[in-house]
Amino acid sequence: MLNKSLTIIYCVIAVLMIYGCSDENANNNNNSILSPIALLPTDDEISGWTALGAYLEADDYESLYAIIDGGAQVFIDNGFVSGAFQEYISSISGVSGASVTVRIYDQGSEANAKIVYDKTSTGITIPWSGAGKEARIDQSALASYIIEFYQKNFFVQVYIQQKTDSALNIAKLFASHISQKIR
Repeated sequence: MLNKSLTIIYCVIAVLMIYGCSDENANNNNNSILSPIALLPTDDEISGWTALGAYLEADDYESLYAIIDGGAQVFIDNGFVSGAFQEYISSISGVSGASVTVRIYDQGSEANAKIVYDKTSTGITIPWSGAGKEARIDQSALASYIIEFYQKNFFVQVYIQQKTDSALNIAKLFASHISQKIR
């Protein structure tokens, strides 16, 4: 009788350990802990760059529309959960006067984030392997770059309002930094 009870207890413990240690469970826990706000760089987390004012947060469709207006529908149609938006400034030589805008969207799942990534492309992009599961550099604007990537349940956009090699490197630095936080 005691051996049978111990066997049952060991089996229950083994099942709990397997469930608790599975990759899928660990990934789900990571995604629920991370929020777009937690992924925003803090002042000088990227050397020389500080937030310009308070971040904006969208946690429902109305607040998303208030922040990005006409661009909101693709996010809403594909699982939008929440978003965080922040502008950064710096006086670093070579990019003085430029600003960086970061937009991070929680789309609820990697599949939804991938759909948004695919649907927001301008078509004038080059692939970039420095962030996320898939990333690109949008060169369509005359005076700025946009780096976009998706990773896990997040879709991220990094805009820099200057079109120089130095500015592109700063945008890449922001994107890589955020990608590291998501991992």
